[in-house]
Amino acid sequence: MTLDIASLQVVAALGSTLSGLLHFFPGIASREPGRWPYWWGTGKIVIGVTNGAGLCFDGTRLSAAERITDVVLLVGLCLCIHAVSIFARRRPPTLILVLLAGTVTLTVPFILFGDQDMRLLVMMLGGTRTLFSFTAAWMLIHIARTENIRTAWVMGLLFAASTPVFLTRATLLLVAWGDPVWEATAQIAADWSVGIAIILGSLSHLALLLIDAERVQRALSEQVSRDCLTGALNRFGLKGLEPSLQGPVTLLLIDIDRFKSLNDDQGHGAGDTVLRLLADLAQREIGEQGTLVRIGGDEFLCVLPDCGEAAARAIATALSDRFDRAVAALVDGPCYPALSIGMAQGPVAGSLDALIAQADGAMYVVKRQRQSREKTTRAA
Repeated sequence: MTLDIASLQVVAALGSTLSGLLHFFPGIASREPGRWPYWWGTGKIVIGVTNGAGLCFDGTRLSAAERITDVVLLVGLCLCIHAVSIFARRRPPTLILVLLAGTVTLTVPFILFGDQDMRLLVMMLGGTRTLFSFTAAWMLIHIARTENIRTAWVMGLLFAASTPVFLTRATLLLVAWGDPVWEATAQIAADWSVGIAIILGSLSHLALLLIDAERVQRALSEQVSRDCLTGALNRFGLKGLEPSLQGPVTLLLIDIDRFKSLNDDQGHGAGDTVLRLLADLAQREIGEQGTLVRIGGDEFLCVLPDCGEAAARAIATALSDRFDRAVAALVDGPCYPALSIGMAQGPVAGSLDALIAQADGAMYVVKRQRQSREKTTRAA
């Protein structure tokens, strides 16, 4: 069964060029760090134009125009890898960079001044494209692992799948070189490899655009779920957290005493500083075992799954002590803020509201006890 490679190459050239234009024009005015859409679009346009120009050659003898076209194709591949590197926010490993630089350095002189046999050129370009596909796959999978972006897994696997395809074609041509028995069979298999590579490449034209859309969606979701001042979850984020809570949960409800007096005496800037201080100290105390939520004003909630009463009380005591010391050094005034912390424990029955109400009641008991002690001290 034969494969119409020329038609597939036309589709691939048009697809690459169009996807490049979709990235290039927005990329010109892009405020993205490094302007990855511009570089990805430029690279895709270059690849599409050179693939289209390649259809104009008869494939029997290397002309000067064809040699230049193949060199420009390598430039397009380099631009795409540069764009992926910017998008991934990291460079490829040094070993991969050395291999890429070495491969391109060896391939370009061969393209410009090498043998006239097309098969050798196809093998060289196939090996180079193998390395470029592997590099792109490595960086996209890195994005998927570090940022937990599902689209990056799909696109990384597409590039990973095209890597052995290019390598297979180059290997088949090398094995069958000069052997009339295997040459026809190897050529058919090589054509199918090209067809598969074109299909995989066409599917990956919008890879970065799709991954960026998921990345932006995640960032927006994170912004909606978090308090912009302290970085803690807000009430909306708490609602999203509730379904993941299984088994017993311990809550610490934290209220800053005399916070209004601080705002009135020293301004809201001082109040914001104290809020950020409390959030930082609380996050350090609970670490990875819990989640900090700002439920409103000067009230925070520590959600501690599978945390015993003794451990929770130790966290509350340590947090209160550290806050007192830090505030004493930070706030200049006769009336220092202090913490009242209430605790509640129990299972989550679809909502934390009941447990929050219990913790709120316990917190007010602590607050009244503090106020009673302070009145006794002043009276004495």
